[in-house]
Amino acid sequence: MEHIFSIISGYFIGSIPFSFIVAKLKGVNLKEKVKNGQLGAAAVKRSCGLFPAILVGGGDFSKGALVVYLARKISGQDWIIVLTGLVAIIGHNWSIFLKFWGGKGAMVTLGSLFYLLTAPFLVSIPLIIPFLLTKRKEVFKMRKTSLFTGLGYLSISVFGLIFGATAPLVLSPIIFSLPMIFKKND
Repeated sequence: MEHIFSIISGYFIGSIPFSFIVAKLKGVNLKEKVKNGQLGAAAVKRSCGLFPAILVGGGDFSKGALVVYLARKISGQDWIIVLTGLVAIIGHNWSIFLKFWGGKGAMVTLGSLFYLLTAPFLVSIPLIIPFLLTKRKEVFKMRKTSLFTGLGYLSISVFGLIFGATAPLVLSPIIFSLPMIFKKND
């Protein structure tokens, strides 16, 4: 029963639409403002400014880490923990509170991965920064985000394997990338 509770709570926590809430508090209706159909910190930055976007990014990152933390406490089973993280990302991307509308799940994914694979996550950052610095214009214009994200997820998996993480945790970056891939084609 605790496995089911963990997974269901992961979806509902993931569904909390921080971008929509923060924008509403600023008097902005993102349903009218967002042209690409994707909610998230980037949409809030364009519509409301940098500080609200930072709040949204922090909220989304935190809900990803929170669901994994709770799943670890409730279940303790690696596959259930990974599945709970996955459904939180799905909840973010297709929020029940917004009639199955949402973001791409990048910050939720990063929050989940940070909590699941902290050391591999932190070791991967120096490998990604040179790419980010050399390609910053393309990355920040969102033209190369798929490549940037893929390299980051792959490096976290590789370092997870090197650090001796269990198979579910090593596979979690790949599993967590699936909702983003489906959302892109949504």
